Amino acid sequence: MVLVESFSGIRGIYGTELNEEVIIKYANSYNQWLVLKKKTPKIIVGRDTRPSGPDVFNHLIKGLNDCEIIDVGVLPTAAIENAVRAFGCDGGIIITASHNEPIYNGFKFLDFDGAVLRPDDIDFIINRVHQIKKVVITSKKNNIINKRDEAIKEYKKFLKNIIKTEKIDNDYKVLVDPNGGTGSISKEIFEEFKIKCEFINMEEGKFFRLVEPNETSLKYLVNEIKRRNCQFAIGFDCDADRAEIVLDDGSLVSGNDILALLTEEILTNSKENQKTVVVNDATSYLVKEIALKYAAKWIEVEVGEINVTDKMIETKAQIAGEGSNGGVIIPPARCRDGILTFILLMKLIKSKNKSLKELIKELPKYHYIKEKVKLKEDFIKLRNKVKEYYIKNGFEILETGDYTGGLKAIKDNSWIWFRQSKTEDKVLRIIADSKNRNVSLGLIEEAKNLLK
Repeated sequence: MVLVESFSGIRGIYGTELNEEVIIKYANSYNQWLVLKKKTPKIIVGRDTRPSGPDVFNHLIKGLNDCEIIDVGVLPTAAIENAVRAFGCDGGIIITASHNEPIYNGFKFLDFDGAVLRPDDIDFIINRVHQIKKVVITSKKNNIINKRDEAIKEYKKFLKNIIKTEKIDNDYKVLVDPNGGTGSISKEIFEEFKIKCEFINMEEGKFFRLVEPNETSLKYLVNEIKRRNCQFAIGFDCDADRAEIVLDDGSLVSGNDILALLTEEILTNSKENQKTVVVNDATSYLVKEIALKYAAKWIEVEVGEINVTDKMIETKAQIAGEGSNGGVIIPPARCRDGILTFILLMKLIKSKNKSLKELIKELPKYHYIKEKVKLKEDFIKLRNKVKEYYIKNGFEILETGDYTGGLKAIKDNSWIWFRQSKTEDKVLRIIADSKNRNVSLGLIEEAKNLLK
């Protein structure tokens, strides 16, 4: 596999494309970027539970020079990003390959606000890595301080500031599956919020299923839900920025449904005169319908967490997210947060005195269908043809980002969306969204025929 290098992070199979030399080069380059801003930078370093994590940490340290390093150990991505802000740091590094399997590892580089680096900054680092002919191992010692306990306290404080309550005290149990990842910290957090849960697969670094939580990998939880008399189950990925919910019938709750429910919760309680919701352009109009119900400004941006986050900051939005990826972002957070999402959802269920199934059933019904198409040539060469076809047929066109960004054709509150994957070769992602199932299916088939 080729090393994945993007603003979402650097990832590869540890020991092959992600080796000691590559890791040190990236540390050198990030160090160079940091010292352009401050002579002796202070940074956070944390990691997920992959077995290669300690080795990657040691390699990174070799490539950093004259840094004050705060080691927060094994923590969820959201807690590490929060520590950057809480400790007044100049940046940070999260050692993680997120939802990839344990043989992979990687890292995300953070800015002073805890967000992943903006595209221009990560491009600077990636380009510099490719210019380095020989790695530089620092002969100077970095000052390393361990502050994991303090980081956990700060993360709990952050959660309470957003949740605005000390306890939930729900009337039923939920099954929680961290799968040996950083989501295991949720036990002490949920217990502090008085959320009744049963926990399985809590041993850090021992993976009992595929790391990515999806309908297939979480299917086995159905029997556990019934056996333990729980209402539903939540499964985390390795760095706990994602949390997927599976119901007792084996169905996975859509990320769009979760974003819609929490958008309504946040906007209902917001005292701001101007309410704003920011999403990526692959998010269902279900969320838009909820936003407009509260006269909120609706803004769509290109897929990518940093794109959503930066627009959220710019517009002072109350909530942001990527319904297509199951991600909810609430300021001052700068990333998706599976733990925060779950607590907010439990607070909503408690206040409405309804089950999750009942709350979902009350949402407007949209038919959101995703497909992948393997192309013979890059979508760039087909883009104008596709665009012109939909314009000719009376569709409104929305484009986000540059020529590699999303292309969306909208008509009568239904839409079809195209975007080539930036991690899979010549794979085009297509999504259709409509209140009419036949319209969604028809849009998908029409799109696939157009691409032949």
